[in-house]
Amino acid sequence: METQTALKKMPRGAKVKELLLKNFAFAGLLLVIVLFEILTQGRLLGQKNLLNIFNNFFTIGLSAMAFTFIMALGELDLSVGAIVGFAAMAGAFAAKLSLWLILPAALLAGLLVGALNGLAIAHLRVESFIGTLAMSFICRGMTTWLLNGSVGVPISMRAFDANWVKIVTFVVVMILLYFLYEHCAYGKHCRAVGASSEAARQSGVRCKSVRTMAFVLSGVVCGLVGFFTLIRGCTASSGTGNAFEFDVLLAVLFGGMPLSGGWTVRFRSAVIGAVAMAILKSGMSLTGIDGMVQQVVQGIILIVVVTLSFDRKNAAVIK
Repeated sequence: METQTALKKMPRGAKVKELLLKNFAFAGLLLVIVLFEILTQGRLLGQKNLLNIFNNFFTIGLSAMAFTFIMALGELDLSVGAIVGFAAMAGAFAAKLSLWLILPAALLAGLLVGALNGLAIAHLRVESFIGTLAMSFICRGMTTWLLNGSVGVPISMRAFDANWVKIVTFVVVMILLYFLYEHCAYGKHCRAVGASSEAARQSGVRCKSVRTMAFVLSGVVCGLVGFFTLIRGCTASSGTGNAFEFDVLLAVLFGGMPLSGGWTVRFRSAVIGAVAMAILKSGMSLTGIDGMVQQVVQGIILIVVVTLSFDRKNAAVIK
């Protein structure tokens, strides 16, 4: 009733925008499915292509769910793709010692970079846009220098790329992150800091620790994505995870997540947006759209969703 009353008091243009924002995620997902189902003549949701959609959804979805905590803070992480590549490299080098060290090495590498991001942003007060962009350059440079081409792992590691392993992994991570975000104090603290850092601090929230932990969490999940990326291709190269951060960013925005952070950031937006992004990428590939043109399309979509979700009353959406 309160929502309906508020909508009645709004000007017509504001009503339309409010309705678009509330239903953007589901409408966008439906539009993507219908559009590419028509363009691909029914091949999009065919049995052969569903596996491709799932593989895209698996990696984007994992990172998008962890990215939710950073978005709730009103921050950005542009080092996601670089962390995936760095973690894959760490796993590949660890495989030379023991195959059992691949996963721990990838997770540890992600944790390390995430902790450095948190240190720079929360304690050194570097803006997240600049800090994570700089970290992306550092990780990419180190990955290219240390790999000097590419490093492979035994093809037997593909046994861990089985669908049931990825499904179980995704469900477990989703349950843990959902519980942490929706039902634990930490998730509420992230949204409180994103809504008003000063008010949260005065309420006793340790803002620096909350920010640091969000980037550490994102780094660890990126390490996990790096592990699965490595065992799927059985090789790590300087191009591993390239532009992955933009897939994740577009996914959360496509899901209706606002850049301004705060209490309006919903966990479900990450999952819905990841599904839409996976279908979008698969659909464009099926229709034969060139890789460069796909980037153009993604750029246009990014501008549209930011235009719809951007809160002009809050100038500091990128902190």
